[in-house]
Amino acid sequence: MAGAVEDLRALDPALRKLTWKQIAKIAQAPELGKPLGKEMGQDLSSFRAVRFQRQIYRIVYEVLEEEGIVQIWGIGKRERGGIYRAVSRRRISGS
Repeated sequence: MAGAVEDLRALDPALRKLTWKQIAKIAQAPELGKPLGKEMGQDLSSFRAVRFQRQIYRIVYEVLEEEGIVQIWGIGKRERGGIYRAVSRRRISGS
């Protein structure tokens, strides 16, 4: 997703490296992330999230079983629901 790519580019290089490590783990074991439901007022029931960097950051993704694809929708801080709101907006707009 374009939004997730932008999220990744916005991270500092050290954090970006940690993020890539988490993405590799997700690719190997998509069930690794915590299933989401209603997160900070956003319905994200078809999504999962992996926490990293002292539980501050999240990678929010969706597993498309039939296609065999893991689609990353957002990377960012949980703080005040920021990443969850961003993913919800992206899902609605289709980007």
